[in-house]
Amino acid sequence: MDTANPRKVSAFALWRDRAGAFSAVRAFALLLACAPAVPLLLRIATQDLGPRPLTEVSHVTGLWTIRLLAATLAVTPLIALTRKPRLAPARRILGVAVFVWMVAHFIAFVADKMFDPVVVAREIVLRVYLFIGFAAFLALGVLAATSTDAMVARLGAARWRRLHLLVYAVALLGLAHFFMQSKQDVSEPTALAGVFAMLGMMRLARRAGFQLTPSVALIVAVIAASGTALCEAGYFVWKFGAPIATALQADFDFSYEIRPCWLPLAVGLALALVGLASKVAWPERVGPRAPKEAPSR
Repeated sequence: MDTANPRKVSAFALWRDRAGAFSAVRAFALLLACAPAVPLLLRIATQDLGPRPLTEVSHVTGLWTIRLLAATLAVTPLIALTRKPRLAPARRILGVAVFVWMVAHFIAFVADKMFDPVVVAREIVLRVYLFIGFAAFLALGVLAATSTDAMVARLGAARWRRLHLLVYAVALLGLAHFFMQSKQDVSEPTALAGVFAMLGMMRLARRAGFQLTPSVALIVAVIAASGTALCEAGYFVWKFGAPIATALQADFDFSYEIRPCWLPLAVGLALALVGLASKVAWPERVGPRAPKEAPSR
């Protein structure tokens, strides 16, 4: 490897910045993107995937696709809370990782169909949840293909931002696919839907003119958690005829499992705490304006 050329180093070593120096932000994002593959590879190596291994691989890769998509969308509120634009590279690395995990998810599905293109095409066309997932896959491909500096320069920052609003459509399609695929137990997609709703409300709060402070983030998290609890309770009332009071009380019963509403609250609380810690550790100083933030979505 030629270390004399910083750009060449940066191209091959994703943990380095454009100057070729080690970047803790990039390294952490890369670790976060790759770490879930370790237990999956161990399970594959030890043949610990159950009676339908390809189905299990498809499930795990799909789950981490949507989890990392939530992590990607969390970077922008985190930048606003910490006033640290240098966190922006994490968004790109995580965004590309989402596409890589989605590719693995799709390959597992195709392998389960014996790599028969006719069967794969028929399944995608005839099964609504697969069609929705495939649409999300294509949209992610567009986002990944235009994630480079060269494409930002070619499209222009304004056009690039408009194009990358597709990420919200991908989130909605991914959640719809997850809900439909989950069938009876929708706890996990409900929890992730609450997280996506919370991250969306943080963006709406900023657009409405509110400064995203730790207290605002915490308020949004409480609202999202409450909405998630009400939606889940409504589902139980509609699906099983359960009394709504009983369904809501189940959120405070931790003897069996943690209910979905606590995930958006936990994520929002974590973001608020990081923002608060950042203010304490690095208080704002009066001085020259900070450099402009990278294009965000």
